[in-house]
Amino acid sequence: MIDPASGGEAAQRLDYRPVSPLAVAAAAVGVVSALALASPVFWVLPLIGIGIAVAALWDVDRAGAQKAGRLLALAGLALSIGFGAQAVAAKLTVRSIAAGRAEAAATLWLATIRADRLDDARSMCAADAAAAVDTVAACGADEPAAVRCHGAGEIEGSWLVRAHVGHCVLAISLEPAVAAWRGRASERWLITKVEAVRPSGN
Repeated sequence: MIDPASGGEAAQRLDYRPVSPLAVAAAAVGVVSALALASPVFWVLPLIGIGIAVAALWDVDRAGAQKAGRLLALAGLALSIGFGAQAVAAKLTVRSIAAGRAEAAATLWLATIRADRLDDARSMCAADAAAAVDTVAACGADEPAAVRCHGAGEIEGSWLVRAHVGHCVLAISLEPAVAAWRGRASERWLITKVEAVRPSGN
């Protein structure tokens, strides 16, 4: 006679499936992928998580595997993709905003020179770049300058803007700085370097 208790234990043993270690690793790396939001240095984590999750799904679904963990692998895959996409999107958004502000700051500086407010224009420059105000004024701009940001500059945190001013084409480097205004901190852009690339039209 078969003991019902031993029969139940045997059925449980037959139903038990070990959890795939890859699935556990995929879920863990998926959670850790949140660090990608903090710095591009950690952007590699979502890529690793996606790779482990794909391997885990293969490990669970392959014929004769008899392993559990599909939901863990899918959760890890979703977390890795989500955090990775969010990190990249946030970085691109920040860069786009900064580029727009650099263009606006350069446009304001050039408009100040065009209005013959040279002292005000010098106050918007770093000490080494103040002499460029007279150089830009000599370009003979009769119309507002055409300004376009060309991305990050050579120095970390700086931005490069190219402007067509009168008969000149200028490469303008700018850096954001924090300044106090009415007791509050505010962002102020400084012109740090101005180079004449070539005469406009050449």
